[in-house]
Amino acid sequence: MKRAVQLAAGISVSALALWWTVRGKDLGAIWAAALAADYRYLLPYFAAAAVCYALRIVRWGVLLEPIARVRPARLVAASAVGLMALLILPFRLGELARPCLVAEGPLRASAALSSIVVEHIVDALTVGLILAVTLFLLPEGTPGARVLRLSAWIVLAGFSTLVAVLALAWRRRATAVSSLTQILAPVAPGLAQKGAATLGAFLEALRLVWSGRRTLLLVLTGAYWATSAYAISLLARGFGFALSPAAAFTIVGAIVIGIMIPSGPGMVGTYQAGAVFGLSLFATEEAVATRGVAFANVLWAAQIGFQLALGVAFLFSREIDFSRITRSPRDLDAEAGGRSS
Repeated sequence: MKRAVQLAAGISVSALALWWTVRGKDLGAIWAAALAADYRYLLPYFAAAAVCYALRIVRWGVLLEPIARVRPARLVAASAVGLMALLILPFRLGELARPCLVAEGPLRASAALSSIVVEHIVDALTVGLILAVTLFLLPEGTPGARVLRLSAWIVLAGFSTLVAVLALAWRRRATAVSSLTQILAPVAPGLAQKGAATLGAFLEALRLVWSGRRTLLLVLTGAYWATSAYAISLLARGFGFALSPAAAFTIVGAIVIGIMIPSGPGMVGTYQAGAVFGLSLFATEEAVATRGVAFANVLWAAQIGFQLALGVAFLFSREIDFSRITRSPRDLDAEAGGRSS
């Protein structure tokens, strides 16, 4: 019942976002714009997307390196299937798939989950900083710029606060664990014990993950987002949009903020809404209403199709134990601990 409610809520959010994207627009004109686009740009777009994917895998390996060196084949397979699960499952429930799939030997699922947390924090801070810079290059009075600027600062402030909280928890790990126990013990003693153990393991893994090659991590993150913006600018040319680097980065940031909103499977609706909103800051209203909406939907379909194709290609790899996707990191850690004892 809980999953059904989550799915229904996610689909409702997606439907609302799609409605916002096409409201008041001529669907026939959008379809005509999609048919008239130059799809020769899809090939270089997919090449750039492949580079993005490779950078993301290498960066994840760097994050995991202080804990364990993961075999490249397992890292690639877990990334492909895990990211596919992220697209298929609503409300970003697929975030747990990658850490559960990559866990092996000394690398516990909770430690791998810590690496995902660091990955998202670094990405959010990077995107927030990029938007904070690029959006101030827009002329004053640009429709929608104020909303996106505010969103960028909220994202930046929120994840900066999370960094501060995690840093304090690292320094005072025992206090953090005991505080959680004291809060939960009066109402759920069993949960308090399990929660304290999970939090302790998570904080220790987080400390190890961040102790790695931070300079390389930041370089890979910058390259990843720069390549993402370049890929979007390539596909946009097929729809008649010549995007500057600032415009491409802004659209990337708008998409990221859009897909942060919990939605239905495939991030449908919120992805297109972010792309249309970002593009509307740099293109005319008439162009956005036709070619812009067509571009946003083709961009979404290309991205989703690329990731699904990779996921399906590795789904039946010997590196993938499909049953682990539906299990929690805590259960997998407990099972690994039982085998090692």
